[in-house]
Amino acid sequence: MGLASELPRQPTVWKVRLDSRRRPTLPEEVMKAAGLEPGAELRISVAEEGCLVIETLAHILKRAKSRIKTKGSGREVDAFLAQRVAEAAQE
Repeated sequence: MGLASELPRQPTVWKVRLDSRRRPTLPEEVMKAAGLEPGAELRISVAEEGCLVIETLAHILKRAKSRIKTKGSGREVDAFLAQRVAEAAQE
C-alpha cells in the first residue's frame, strides 16, 4: 500500500462569498454533494471563531442517535428525538 491510501481523505472545500445582505450563495456542486434542494432548512453553529458548521436536521439526528448508547429497542431514544424534532419545528 502506498502512502496516499493511508492518508485520510480531505473534504472538498468551496469558496463562498457573502452578498451585501450577508447571505452566502452555495455553489451547485455543494448542493449536489450534500444532497440539498433549494429551500432546505439548515442549522448553523459556530464551532469556534471563524469556523461555521452547517448541517441538516437529519444529519444532526443521525449524529445524536450514533452517540446515544441504549439497551433494548431504543424506543426511548426515538421518542426523545421525535420530541426534539417537534420542538425544533416550532422555533
